[in-house]
Amino acid sequence: MFYTKKGQFEIIVRDVADAQPALALGRTVWDALARPLGLPANGFPQPVTVRLVPADQWTEPSLFTVTLEPPGWVSVRVRWSSDVDPVIVRRAFVQGLILRQAAAWHGVGPKLTVPLWLEHACTALSLVRERPAMLDAYQQESASIPSPPPLRALLLWERGAVESRGWELASLWLLLQLQAEATDASWWGGWVRGVVGGASPADTLPQSYKGLWTDGSTMELWWQVGFHHQRRVRTLPVMTLDASRAWLADRSRWLAGREGREVVLSLEELQRLRQEPWVREELAARLSQTQSILGVIHPFYANAAISIGRLYEAALKGNEKQFQLARADFERDAIDGRELEDTVNAILNTAPRR
Repeated sequence: MFYTKKGQFEIIVRDVADAQPALALGRTVWDALARPLGLPANGFPQPVTVRLVPADQWTEPSLFTVTLEPPGWVSVRVRWSSDVDPVIVRRAFVQGLILRQAAAWHGVGPKLTVPLWLEHACTALSLVRERPAMLDAYQQESASIPSPPPLRALLLWERGAVESRGWELASLWLLLQLQAEATDASWWGGWVRGVVGGASPADTLPQSYKGLWTDGSTMELWWQVGFHHQRRVRTLPVMTLDASRAWLADRSRWLAGREGREVVLSLEELQRLRQEPWVREELAARLSQTQSILGVIHPFYANAAISIGRLYEAALKGNEKQFQLARADFERDAIDGRELEDTVNAILNTAPRR
């Protein structure tokens, strides 16, 4: 059993090698959805439990299941194998988290729901948070969609039908457009809270976004224009300082199971365990993640990201000297980044305001 943070995700695995990617995914999903879903800063009283069930023990017709029990315990079970679709696993985390927040807002009841469009939108949003360049990929993919699905049909999209890729992409653009239009934070937050509690999404949307549309036709026109705006808008995806710092902290932390307990490995221990298959696999994954993040991490922490990449590369190659040099550089670069952040904040806080 492993935990992302208190009150977030509890990960239950049979093989410790599966814990690291699941923990990284859980942290990414939580961080990406904390603001859109209004997640509690200190986590829930009871975390979302995620069980990675080996494929040879899986008996369900679907690839994952999410259940809710009083007083608000959410249990996610995922069919787990080497060829599992990572997007499906991500959707399982997302659905469980949305349902857990719904229970926190409304208590356990038969009306709680996770709208399909919201699940797809939050899944895509968490992917963009993890790999910001995915936003460009989604925009390019959306260029082949001549027109989005009608707004009401998308909001009422039900499970069991064919899940169109066009509708999945439209879900992300709808979420971003609704958040952009929410000049009052209570518009988006209040509407989502009502929707997961069972309120009609199409009927309550005009009530939440007060005065934005005069009738159904203007609301549909707004959506058609908003879809094409979101798929065309050009942004420079740079991570915030907080997100950059959190990413480095997460990617430098290693957990392992020992005698039934969760322990944090030091980097020295990591070097000694580098021949373990699960360690080598995770080292390669983290090295790849570091390479992909260099273009978007905040400049204050770019050197630290480069250093941790060198550290993991040296561990993979078994180069002790380079490993020690990279470790020292990483520790210094991380401190330098934080000092630079604090200095700039101090300057901005004391600068005269016009």
